[in-house]
Amino acid sequence: MRNVPERLRARRLRLEEAGEEGFTLIELLVVLLIIGILLAIAIPTFLSVTKTANNTAAQANLQTALTGADTYYTSNNQTYSGIDVAGQGVSDISQIDTGLTYVSQTFSTKANVVSLYVTAGKVALVLAAFSPGTNDCWIVQDQKSLTTAFDGAPTAAGTYYSVIKGSSPTTCTSVLSAAPASGWSTTGFPAG
Repeated sequence: MRNVPERLRARRLRLEEAGEEGFTLIELLVVLLIIGILLAIAIPTFLSVTKTANNTAAQANLQTALTGADTYYTSNNQTYSGIDVAGQGVSDISQIDTGLTYVSQTFSTKANVVSLYVTAGKVALVLAAFSPGTNDCWIVQDQKSLTTAFDGAPTAAGTYYSVIKGSSPTTCTSVLSAAPASGWSTTGFPAG
């Protein structure tokens, strides 16, 4: 039993000579503060990249849909007739394997869903995709001949691109029957 106090003293001396082990509370708080600052910088950057990716995905989907629509137009004797099945909500363009879902007379809020509208003369097609990250409505209008598709919309044959910033899915759908009066580009999508 006499050895116990001596062993405890010897152990205490060894610990004092080796110094304290572990982190102090201040050191732990500093580390947590640094991690918090890094997260505060990283999260907005991540969200910005995600929003940009949503816009890029919507634009890519519209380009794919436009390619599918051109294929449909060519294989259907140079007309968009039948591409927009009124009242059914699903388009005949779905027969062309583009990896997208097409809806008519409704709006797209999900990934890989494109809304479409065909003018009465069946020579102009409007495609729209909604980007939920930025609430932007991306639009492609493809006109095969001279026409008055919408009030204020381009009337010459060609492909036109536009965007409505800060819209809603409902606004994106209404654009299918009344496209924006300005902001059309013939060279590609405007800057998002």
